[in-house]
Amino acid sequence: MNDQFNGFILFRDYKAYFKRGIIGSVEIGRIKIYKEDLMNFLKHVDASTKVKYTKSGLQIFDESLYKRLLVYAVAFSFIRKKSSLRILRLIEAVKKLDDYSLHFWYTEALTRYKDRRQRGLGRVSRSIRVLYGVDR
Repeated sequence: MNDQFNGFILFRDYKAYFKRGIIGSVEIGRIKIYKEDLMNFLKHVDASTKVKYTKSGLQIFDESLYKRLLVYAVAFSFIRKKSSLRILRLIEAVKKLDDYSLHFWYTEALTRYKDRRQRGLGRVSRSIRVLYGVDR
């Protein structure tokens, strides 16, 4: 049995769908983010060996990186004015999250999405941006 993590991010138009496996069901879907924005985040965290780029999306081999990408995508998708300074602050905030905080925001996003779909994710995004000083 293979114990390696295998997450997948599927892109359709400008929406991303996060899956824990290639065949599995969608954990969080319809997040408004472009593939290039997630690839920009991957450049900043220097995770090229943990990701396989495919035509339809990204295959992630590290669970921690998968959680970081999901938290970043949730927070990024609800920023109205996407200035480069805000994006860099958000990248640094998500990059510096310890394992406990990362797991908390990941599970918070999942539970809010299951309860209230996109509206719940907006609240998680706002909480992350205010708490970590992205919106100053």
